[in-house]
Amino acid sequence: MDLKQIRAFAHIAELRSFTRAAAFLHISQPALSRQMRLLEEELKMKLFQRQTHGVELTNEGLAFFNRCREVLSNFEQLKQDFTPAKGAQLAVMGSVSVGLPVPASRFATPRLLAAARDAYPGLSVRFVEGFSGLLHEWLISGSLDIAILFEPRTSKILTSKPLLMENLFAICKPEKTRRSQAFIEARDLGATPLILPHRPHILRELVDSLHLSHVEVMEIDSASLMIELASSGIGITILPRESASHAVRSGDVIALPILNPTLSWQVTVCYSNVRPLSLGARVVLDLLRKEISYKVTSGEWPHGRLIRTENDEFFEDMPPE
Repeated sequence: MDLKQIRAFAHIAELRSFTRAAAFLHISQPALSRQMRLLEEELKMKLFQRQTHGVELTNEGLAFFNRCREVLSNFEQLKQDFTPAKGAQLAVMGSVSVGLPVPASRFATPRLLAAARDAYPGLSVRFVEGFSGLLHEWLISGSLDIAILFEPRTSKILTSKPLLMENLFAICKPEKTRRSQAFIEARDLGATPLILPHRPHILRELVDSLHLSHVEVMEIDSASLMIELASSGIGITILPRESASHAVRSGDVIALPILNPTLSWQVTVCYSNVRPLSLGARVVLDLLRKEISYKVTSGEWPHGRLIRTENDEFFEDMPPE
C-alpha cells in the first residue's frame, strides 16, 4: 500500500465511479481497477460494492476511507510544515486557482484583484468560471484550490463554509403586462417555458421543490444565453438579480421577486479537507470573504444576507503578515 493507491481510492470513493476517477487521475481505467484489486487483496477486504451506475463503499470501505482522509491530510500538512520559508511575506507566493460561478464578475471584482496584487505581489490568482456542477468536480480532482458553490451536495472530502443566502428572481422580457407586476407567484412559473441549466444544477432541484405541473424546460448551460433568451420573450429564467444586472439596467429584461415561496440558495465556499490550504489559498479565501461581506453590507449586493456562524474560524481575521 502506498500514497498513490490511497489517493486513487479516495477519488473513487468520492466520485463513486472508476471511470470518472480514472479521468481525473489521468490514468486508464484498467490500471486504476488493478490498483484497487491489489489494495483489496492486501487488506483482505472488499472496499467497493459495484452498482449499475457506479460503485458504493462497503462498511469496511467507509471505515478505511475515514482513515485515509486522516493520512492524506497529515501527509499534506507535513509537507507544508517543513517547506522552507524566508519570511511570512515570501511565503505568500505561488499560484492559487479559484472556481467562481457564472458570472464570475460578481466575485472577482477589480477591488479584490487590486487588494491581492498590492498586498501580495508574489501571489498569482487564477479565476475559473463555470456552473456549480463542473466547479465541484474540478475541486475534487485538485484542479481548483477553492470554489464558490451554490448549495453544494454533501461531500466526504470537501469542507463547506456558508457565506450568504441569496434570493432568486424571475428574469423575463419587459412586456407591458410584466412591467405592471411587482412580483410573480411561484405557482405561476409553470405557465411559461422555463430556461434552466441541465440537471443536476441546483436550480432544477429548486423548481422541482415547487411541484409545478406540466413544466416546459429549455435546457441551456450558459447564463448569458439564458438571459438573452429571456429577453426575447421565449421563456423565463431564474437567477439572482445581480447575475442579470447589466441586462436589467439596459432595460432588456426585468427581474421579478418570486413569492409564496421565496426561492433562494446558499452561497458557499468549499475546499478540500485532504489537501490543507496553502497560505496563499488562505489569503485569497479571506480576501473573497471580505469582498463579499463588503458588497452585502454596503448595499452593492442588496439581495444577499450574510451567514455568520458562531465560533467559525472562517470568519476570524487572518494572522498578521
